[in-house]
Amino acid sequence: MSAIDVPALVVFGLLFTLVTALGFVASRWRKADLDQLSEWGLGGRRFGTLVTWFLLGGDLYTAYTFVAVPALVYGAGALGFFALPYTVITYPFVFVVMPRMWSVSHKHGYITAADFVRGRFDSGALALAVAATGILATMPYIALQLVGMQVVLAAMGIQGDLPLIIAFVVLAAYTYQSGLRAPALIAVVKDAIIYVTVIAAVVVIPAKLGGYGKIFAAVPPQKLVLAPPQMTAYASLALGSALALFLCGDDASQITGANLSIDGGWTAE
Repeated sequence: MSAIDVPALVVFGLLFTLVTALGFVASRWRKADLDQLSEWGLGGRRFGTLVTWFLLGGDLYTAYTFVAVPALVYGAGALGFFALPYTVITYPFVFVVMPRMWSVSHKHGYITAADFVRGRFDSGALALAVAATGILATMPYIALQLVGMQVVLAAMGIQGDLPLIIAFVVLAAYTYQSGLRAPALIAVVKDAIIYVTVIAAVVVIPAKLGGYGKIFAAVPPQKLVLAPPQMTAYASLALGSALALFLCGDDASQITGANLSIDGGWTAE
């Protein structure tokens, strides 16, 4: 059994308390009738650009980013770097597709991707397929986030499933109560923590380990270069992940919701 890391546990406890409080308080932020799905799921389309920027940043960088991808890079080498081009591919897609999607959804009051598909293509079956894909694809992604949380808790010396269950129940409770307002408000704190983490990873860690040259010199050369059999997998992982980001997973609902929550900026057509 790992020893309890008291300083890390204290910091974690303080941040968990802060995030939980913000999650429940968020229902009073820009108060509205949260029984209305557009208010609960899209924040009434009144977030604006700045809040949406925080929400997108907070929901793109998750346990997948900080645990799963580094683990893949450590285990498989260069193949794990597919996560870098995939995010680069995603944003041009956003700028091409999302303005039009926002415009049509705003005019017709669409809330979910399935609503958009049903209205655009007049097909209940296709809308059902899109909705089912989103729900089913969310399951393994939630599992990934839970595994990430379990790894973090274990690193602090906290073992067992009970703390994980408590964390999940608390998260589900404030999301149920506050809807998209909860992750939007929490994202401000989360983004600040991400910046601290990035600064530590880019500046402090290399300084402690003797610089980037020493770090890369310790890595076997074959780990830094894609093997020919990996190239197709690398390309398909990057492209598939970019296209799938808005169709499945926990990020999808919140990222799509963030884009549809902006009121203003494009003309509804």
